[in-house]
Amino acid sequence: MRNGMRMSHWVRIGLIAAAGLLAAGCTTSRITTTYYNISGVTGADLDREIARKGPLKGHALASTAIKFVPVAIRYDESDGNCRYSSAKFRIEANVTLPRWRQHPSSDPELRSAWKYLANYAREHEDVHIAIAEKYAAKIADELEAIPAKKSCDSLDVAAEVVLKRNRHEHNREQLAFDAAEQKRLGKIFD
Repeated sequence: MRNGMRMSHWVRIGLIAAAGLLAAGCTTSRITTTYYNISGVTGADLDREIARKGPLKGHALASTAIKFVPVAIRYDESDGNCRYSSAKFRIEANVTLPRWRQHPSSDPELRSAWKYLANYAREHEDVHIAIAEKYAAKIADELEAIPAKKSCDSLDVAAEVVLKRNRHEHNREQLAFDAAEQKRLGKIFD
């Protein structure tokens, strides 16, 4: 019996995971925050700065780049079969948020609106991270639940199916969250 990591499998799983999925009993996420600075004294000034400097070529107020990093993929090879004994991944996320460097505006409504918007942007991106963490646990459970196969290569093929399906579901849920938020905000500001 061999219980340990196979580098070729880890690399394959890692490439699939890095393409957009997290798997496994999620270990502590690593989250960094990057700010882009904006300035201005009116709402229109701030809008122009966000359009000029914001993520996704100015089409977003904030964004989160999520990377799913394999921490440990362990095999159990016994009785002529191969199965996953454990699968652990970590989320590495880089959140990009705006920072109003100067608050020269004497308009208390603008300052209050900015405070609300900045807090909302952070909370919105936190939901994207929570969605990814949910998929980390889901994928871990599904990888570990794959029935033993006659070879670890066959197990890897089954894992790719799990990862691809979950990548699709993960992306769909992230997009659905954004669409629901746009609709909700549209109702508030219409």
